Amino acid sequence: MSFDTLKDDLLFLTDAGLKYAKSKGAEQTEIFVSSQKSINVINQSGMINAIDGRNEGIGVRIAQGKRLGFAAMSSLTEKALQYAIDEALSVAKSVKQDNEGFEKFADKMKPAKDGIIDPKIVSLSTEDIVNNTSKSFTTSKEFDSRIISATARTTSTYGGYAIANSEGTIGSTSYTAYIMVNFVTAMEGQQRKSAFDFSVTRNVPENKNIGKNCSEKAIKLLDSKPLGFTGVLPTVWNPIVMSSYWQTSLANSVNGRQVVEKNSYFMDKLGDKVGIQDLTITDDGQLPEGLNTSEIDFEGVPRQTTNIIEKGVLRSFLYDSYYGRIGKAKSTGNANRGQDYESTPGISPTTIVIQPGTKSFEEIISGIDKGVYIMDSVMGMIHSNVISGDFSVVATSAYLIENGEITHPLNPITVAGNFYKSYQNIRNIGSDSKLLPAVKTPTIAFDGFTVNG
Repeated sequence: MSFDTLKDDLLFLTDAGLKYAKSKGAEQTEIFVSSQKSINVINQSGMINAIDGRNEGIGVRIAQGKRLGFAAMSSLTEKALQYAIDEALSVAKSVKQDNEGFEKFADKMKPAKDGIIDPKIVSLSTEDIVNNTSKSFTTSKEFDSRIISATARTTSTYGGYAIANSEGTIGSTSYTAYIMVNFVTAMEGQQRKSAFDFSVTRNVPENKNIGKNCSEKAIKLLDSKPLGFTGVLPTVWNPIVMSSYWQTSLANSVNGRQVVEKNSYFMDKLGDKVGIQDLTITDDGQLPEGLNTSEIDFEGVPRQTTNIIEKGVLRSFLYDSYYGRIGKAKSTGNANRGQDYESTPGISPTTIVIQPGTKSFEEIISGIDKGVYIMDSVMGMIHSNVISGDFSVVATSAYLIENGEITHPLNPITVAGNFYKSYQNIRNIGSDSKLLPAVKTPTIAFDGFTVNG
């Protein structure tokens, strides 16, 4: 399929699928079709692995009353479409128990807007990506003789999906994306330190100096020393590490399914003050540069911008149509399919956006007598208790702050606290912002965390 006509081609398939399902006696039908072309290149220690491939297929949900059937096929042919419909219908008829929460598929609504589309990505060849990746690798490796290993990865992708259902919903969306990641390890004496840097865009980026940046970080970390302290200190988290912080703490707590099933810390706090006055967080499915921005979500509901926390007050949870109906709320356009056409819809954020503050990074640091600056990544975040909010992580890239200045790097330290209580203990929200795959956040400074190292 040509990218220029991709949306129309996919819509044609969904229309044909609805007609066929109706002819076979399906009461309610949802047809999801997707097509994605990707080039993935890894240059690891000078060895190049390149994969150029296409992933496309069909996912069909059919309801006979309140009994649901689902089937998927990894092809976009008419034969595959009809087979998936026949299978989904057969499953629906064989189901013995009603799904009491189901009433219908997503209602028909006016689509939203696509994000940035860059035709240059469509024209990139595997050779182009290999050359760009190798250049980034070479920049990392040759930055300093103490860089003992380097890896550069690039993914260039474009595609789209379409959805139609028997409620009259019909829509399609398309996307382009370009992701670069570099990892390096530096060594001097007994010290061995690693670092990474990356770029996430929907267009072909200008030179981001990814290779140089991550090597520079690793070299600086070689002079690390013990913190020699256990207790409560201010901590400053850069946007990269804050991305995982926000994702881990919000993905469960504002997920409509977890709210309905009473597994969310915030489930009974709607309208309550849960953060400082300056904390405003949105889920922005219409952020032009966001990787998850699209006209429609994965069940055909328009993407939108949802205020999760506004000036410290919890305003909304995130829903798809199913759990929105059960939770007596409307879908917020957050239906997602974890395995694309092979999955039925679930709930996930699009791009979590934290409204920047007014203080620069330098101003935040200058206001701290003694504290810790945490960079890039921490270990153990995904093992945190997302229901209670308690966490304990190891920061492997951190610096000591003394008398308003960043002094020297630290050996690994542990940081412990509570996600949800920390929203009330934010010291500063930076004026800088960085876009990551699912988060756009500035630097954040917290009071109240216990550090040990």
